[in-house]
Amino acid sequence: MASSSSSAAAISSPRRKYDVFLSFRGEDTRNTFTSHLHAALLRKKLHTYIDDKLERGDEIRPALLEAIEKSRLSVIIFSKSYASSTWCLDELVHILGCKERDGQFVIPVFYNISPQDVRKQQGSYADAFAKLEERFKLEEGMDKVLKWRDALQKAANLSGYDYSNKAGTEADSIEKLVQVILNKLDCKSSSNLKGLVEIETKVEQIEWLLCLDSSDVCIVGIWGMGGIGKTTLADVVYHRLSSKFEACCFLKNVRENSEGKDGIYNLRNELLREILDDKNINIKTPSIGSELIKGRLRHTKVLIVLDDVNDSRQLELLVGDDLEFGVGSRIIITTRDRSLLDEKVVDDKIYEVKGLKHDGALQLFHLHALKNKSPTTVYTEFSRKVIHYIRGIPLALKTLGALFRRCDTEEDWDEELNRLKKFPSEKVQNVLRLSYDGLEENEKECFLDIACFLKGADVYYAKRILGIRGIQILIDKSLISISETNCLEMHDLVHEMGRTIVHEQCKDEPGKRSRLWAADDVYHVLENDTGTSTVQCISFDTSNITPLELCGSPFEKMSNLRLLIIHDSRRRLMHKGFFKFGAKWMQQVYHADLFDKLNNNNLDLSQGLQSLPNSLRYLYWQGYPLKSLPSNFSPQNLVELRMPGSFVGAELWSKIQNLGNLKVIELSFCMHLTEVPDLSRSKKIEHIVLYACKRLVRIPSYFKDLDKLRWLNLGGCSSLEFLPELPVLCCLEASGCPNLKTVSSSRNSLTQAWDKYELFRGRFNFVDCRNLDENARTNIMADTQLRIMRVATGPLKTQQHKEEEIVMEMTSSIPTSCRALVSTVCAGNEIPNWFCHQNEGSSITIKLPRNWYCTDFLGFALSVVLDRQLYYGDMMLGCSCNFLGFALSVVLPPQFYHTDPMFGCSCNFKTNSGESHKTIYPSHYPFNEKGGVVAYSEFNHVFVWYSAFALGEGANLNRSNSFYKLVTGACFEFNAMDAYRLRRFEVKKCGISLLYAEDVETIKSGGNTGWSSQKKKLEMKN
Repeated sequence: MASSSSSAAAISSPRRKYDVFLSFRGEDTRNTFTSHLHAALLRKKLHTYIDDKLERGDEIRPALLEAIEKSRLSVIIFSKSYASSTWCLDELVHILGCKERDGQFVIPVFYNISPQDVRKQQGSYADAFAKLEERFKLEEGMDKVLKWRDALQKAANLSGYDYSNKAGTEADSIEKLVQVILNKLDCKSSSNLKGLVEIETKVEQIEWLLCLDSSDVCIVGIWGMGGIGKTTLADVVYHRLSSKFEACCFLKNVRENSEGKDGIYNLRNELLREILDDKNINIKTPSIGSELIKGRLRHTKVLIVLDDVNDSRQLELLVGDDLEFGVGSRIIITTRDRSLLDEKVVDDKIYEVKGLKHDGALQLFHLHALKNKSPTTVYTEFSRKVIHYIRGIPLALKTLGALFRRCDTEEDWDEELNRLKKFPSEKVQNVLRLSYDGLEENEKECFLDIACFLKGADVYYAKRILGIRGIQILIDKSLISISETNCLEMHDLVHEMGRTIVHEQCKDEPGKRSRLWAADDVYHVLENDTGTSTVQCISFDTSNITPLELCGSPFEKMSNLRLLIIHDSRRRLMHKGFFKFGAKWMQQVYHADLFDKLNNNNLDLSQGLQSLPNSLRYLYWQGYPLKSLPSNFSPQNLVELRMPGSFVGAELWSKIQNLGNLKVIELSFCMHLTEVPDLSRSKKIEHIVLYACKRLVRIPSYFKDLDKLRWLNLGGCSSLEFLPELPVLCCLEASGCPNLKTVSSSRNSLTQAWDKYELFRGRFNFVDCRNLDENARTNIMADTQLRIMRVATGPLKTQQHKEEEIVMEMTSSIPTSCRALVSTVCAGNEIPNWFCHQNEGSSITIKLPRNWYCTDFLGFALSVVLDRQLYYGDMMLGCSCNFLGFALSVVLPPQFYHTDPMFGCSCNFKTNSGESHKTIYPSHYPFNEKGGVVAYSEFNHVFVWYSAFALGEGANLNRSNSFYKLVTGACFEFNAMDAYRLRRFEVKKCGISLLYAEDVETIKSGGNTGWSSQKKKLEMKN
């Protein structure tokens, strides 16, 4: 943390030495209530001041006054003779002074005396003050008496603890009082300061600048270089003060999160939703517009932190004139650019965060270099020399501390110190560079990949596309961290350092650098054919370049190229694509009538492409203008191939080309693709994305042999007519395939993989497949029944564990509580025939047999048919019932509206005696964020889904539960509405089927478990 700025240098706040100060009348409570309270506080590890712990030689009055000032909280124990002690009364006056001046917490305790006697000086207090007035009857003495009276009145009006009536035991009373004290102290210091150095004074200075007692809206700027501790300081202040405000919001990484389309509007929506506790707010215009929202903001006292602001537009949209906050609101802005604060923050409200002072830097360095060891004189001297180069930058101190952590001897320290002397620059990048220099070669490559391309990327994704290793080493050296969402994070200074390292590989010729990301550098290399074997990774945004004609072998000299990305950032938006690189989505929108106009005209490949480096692991080429890859390209190392919006055809590669390591292929919006390129030898393939390949007619039969395949996206393939038997997928996206007629059963694959529980979970989308024949619909729903039964019969612990591990790519935007283990949607009007109970309308009442709730019972399958209107971008469905799980089915109507629908269901169980219990099933999204996007449909749809252990609140699934054994009937009610609960959709049909484990073998063999067989079975159970 930094030292104080000039504007706040004169501020002096008391350094807290004690947690609690006890003020009491010794003869009344020293050996009773006070001693017990003191002991209880000590048991809670609270440093408590009591007057019998004075150090020898201290003068009583000054020592007491100092102890009061250095305490965070004072407890005043009023007893019958408290007012007879001038010592106690002087303590009281001083305590209240500290409360007003420093915000010290004060808790009055009324022990054997009523608050009214203290407030009005009645009873024994009247007798005491009669004596005091007699004693101090001189004029100057009476002023003191009046101060004491005033102090008693103020203290008695505070919220305190009344023990005058002695309700309960003294032990109980003290326990409750200690809890009150702990809550107060926790409120004062709620943030974790462990590992932070020189933080307390800085926090107090920020609080002073915030003028918390003022009713005005106050904005404070925290300014300093990157890595200096601005965010840390703002975070501590935020947590310490948040309890004083009606609403709070900490917007982190404003600079990074405001990039991209609607980024700044998304941030403002996040701010408004958090402040107003309204998840439905979604404003994407420069002004708020809504007077209702503005009015709500004007009446809300808020605490807002805007972290890492780098553009004045961010301030204007987030805290500009269009947003007025309630009286007493406080706003904290952190930035590297002081000029950005000028419009919103007055000069004396800007706090400059400077580097740590010498002692603080030494402490922080030791904390990371020596862990819990005590530094010897020799190590301390070494440390002083080290921090001389760091200049108090916390990030550099931690990074170098981690570097020295492995030094076990003085010789090791001396060696590392000598290395430091080779880098005398004062800049932080040079200090951070030392940590990089200590890496092994493969760790360096890993670090540079992340710094240049993968900051913000998912860890699994990064490992897959570049095969990077050594992430844990980089974490240990404080070079990167992993976020809660499993993404790679890197401080801006470290990020810049990594890119500087690459740039310094050859400042004059980018073709001699290992990684290229700047469009100008890539252009230069390709135009002048200056590439070399040094180049490993290229990312080329062609949106703003002048047209460039590529020769036949522009990459021939780059024999070690592992990653090649060529994209045009103009070709985005409308459809969020399936490719995510780094922290940003690369989005594509292609329309058939505009496709040729959207072609990547800035790159001219009219002479063809004769070669690509055989070393490529990752190839992303948006709008690739040729029909095939170069014939002499050997793609044996290729792991991911993505060519959205390209001119490729079925002969994308020749039969002799080996793609044995390919795991992901994306050919979305490839309008000339009529057949799938030969993937029969790509046995490792996991994801195939063929979205909006409008001329694609068939899927090859060998797909069933691709047993690693988990994700198949065929959405928008409007010419697709036939789907063969498929392997056990976790996601099949086939929405918007109006000509799809035939869908083969995957029963063989499903039954053969029966032991692999996790494979049966997933989502299967056939929205707007209007021409499916009856056999296709039957196969889809029969496969769904197989999946549901496999998931339902899975071991309890396995189901719980696997539900937590639902593939992130499939459900990353869906709340955990809304995730289904199996979800299928299919165009159609009829509930599947394996649902034994069916009814018209939105509700169904079923009669349950006497022994329905047996050990063989697995749960319910439910089905609903909705009338036409449905938007299938992000629909929610739900149902409630307190059993093992449910399979649900919904048939939806034509006309899909651009909204965010959800489905819900409640279930009321009843016994013959009239006892009932109602449960609400969690809502469900049938589509993931990457599902088909069709804004309008004219056809009904059937939904089926199953959510194991998605239980209603308070549900009890104990099989011995006597209530459920007595249940004889259940009523299910379904509803469908948009996620904002503004529009309802008509439910046309609904159905329910009871699931029993004894049916598994019958279902696996294709036997009948539908209406008639289940009805007979239920009659037999009766």
